[in-house]
Amino acid sequence: MMILLFVAVLIFSLVNGAWLLRRIQNEHHSVWRELGQPTVTASSGFLPRLALVQYIWSLRFRVLNDRSLSFACWAAMTSEFLLCASFLIIILKI
Repeated sequence: MMILLFVAVLIFSLVNGAWLLRRIQNEHHSVWRELGQPTVTASSGFLPRLALVQYIWSLRFRVLNDRSLSFACWAAMTSEFLLCASFLIIILKI
């Protein structure tokens, strides 16, 4: 059961992340460039992806006043927490 939850959250996280990146690139191009032009495939390297994660977790997305982007960022943070928690539960067999 927990593995199914993990897989479902992982799929949601990947889809949400792709949408989030496209939203930043299309609607907030200067922020996307500032982050190093991160891509879904990480073809731009590791540092832009790390910059995106830091951007989301620092809550800097809130200054853009983009409700859709804010929702996706909050969903990304929630799904990261759920992925970590469900992974630990699977590994520790709690």
